[in-house]
Amino acid sequence: MSDFIKLYGGTVTSGGTDGTAISENMLQTSPLKTSLNAKNAEAKAVKVALRCEDGFQTSGDVSVSAWRYDGTKYVNTGGNIDKFRFAKDNNYADAATALANATWVTELTIDDVIDDTNYIFWVKIMSETTQTPQKDTSVSVHITGVVEAA
Repeated sequence: MSDFIKLYGGTVTSGGTDGTAISENMLQTSPLKTSLNAKNAEAKAVKVALRCEDGFQTSGDVSVSAWRYDGTKYVNTGGNIDKFRFAKDNNYADAATALANATWVTELTIDDVIDDTNYIFWVKIMSETTQTPQKDTSVSVHITGVVEAA
């Protein structure tokens, strides 16, 4: 991510400026997190927002996908990145509705302009029955796009 566009979690509303900035660069001060019961192959949806700094906006497509920190750099393979999916918001009332009705993809392309108000989308995090209990801090939401002055 950059100084000009950030990912927000917690309570986020479409068109608002609320939410808590998700920590970057493995800081883990405010991570995107959820707890899953692998025994049940559980999945949960988490509502998040992208927002540019005041006076900036995106130009062209923005891509959202899961990447893994390999100890030295972020890479787009391996680890648990296959347990993450992304979906555009369709004014879903809650996470259960999004989980059941959204179109989930491994790489989300946002062709709308993202400005200094929240652009809502969803992250689905999944588990499998073969997984053992773990605290995985290696997976990151990777945002790619061009930001310009508004």
